[in-house]
Amino acid sequence: MNKYIKKSVMIMLLISLLLVMAACGSKNEDTSQEQEGTKDDKESTTTRIVTDSVGRKVQIPMDPQRVIVDWDLGHVLAVGVVPVASTTKVIDYGEFLKDYYQGKDIVDLGNEDAVSLETAASLKPDLIITFAEKNIEQYKKIAPTIVFSTASYDNVEAEIIAIGEMLNHQEDAKKFIVDYTARAKVAEEKIKAVIPEGITFSLFTLAEKEIAVIPSGNSGGEAMYDLLKLKAPTSIQKLIEDSNGDWQKQRISWEIVGDYVGDYVGVLDYGQEYETTFTWENLNVVKNNKVITFDGKYFFSADPISVINQAEHMAEQIIKLVQK
Repeated sequence: MNKYIKKSVMIMLLISLLLVMAACGSKNEDTSQEQEGTKDDKESTTTRIVTDSVGRKVQIPMDPQRVIVDWDLGHVLAVGVVPVASTTKVIDYGEFLKDYYQGKDIVDLGNEDAVSLETAASLKPDLIITFAEKNIEQYKKIAPTIVFSTASYDNVEAEIIAIGEMLNHQEDAKKFIVDYTARAKVAEEKIKAVIPEGITFSLFTLAEKEIAVIPSGNSGGEAMYDLLKLKAPTSIQKLIEDSNGDWQKQRISWEIVGDYVGDYVGVLDYGQEYETTFTWENLNVVKNNKVITFDGKYFFSADPISVINQAEHMAEQIIKLVQK
């Protein structure tokens, strides 16, 4: 009988041991699942998926802290983000943007089509914003990369909302739009109060061999024609229409500039060397001091920050000239 008792006790101990081992295994599995879930939860709170301007879905940091932008610097600054680096032209010819740097330095990466990838990598960015899809392959080796192209949006408001969403600065985007709209309206009303209906304005860039006609939507032209609602001469309107967006066809010779001159002329000065011709010097607008020169370093960029400041500056200068 003792033999059977001992055997029963051994069986019971073995069953108990198996139950304990099973419980431990279950606990370890639960702990593993819990840890895995915590990791996923943590990742979901530090990153998010955004859709960029060309429809790509990209996982990026929730709140990027070290951003590189290779062209649209003004848009990024407009929603309260100061990037660690950008490119030469937008830094050198974006004077109106510098008040938005918030006292920080922005590293110059060189030409927008040939940035220093070594410098970019050394800055340890957590997000790169590029203007062109062709740049994605080289940039994404350094950091998550999204495309932001103003051509994908119908207006300034849509552009700012889009970049605000990409950078998770939606409220900053809304505030900027309200401010932009109000300032544009004030500048337009100031011009309307002074400029008689029917007065026309031409906007040029002068160079040694030819003159570039600046249309609406372009650097300087967006401020003059789109925000201030000033009118270009009919000849310029036809030239722009016939050019179908080809900027080469928007250039004229010094000899025929008189055909494209309005009641007033604005000149964007980028420091080019040229000698004025007899034709130019004998234009009525020149002889009657109806030409205003604007510093190209303030008028090259066509981002919303630059454009609203250009419009306000233009309005002030035009009003002074007209009231003389």
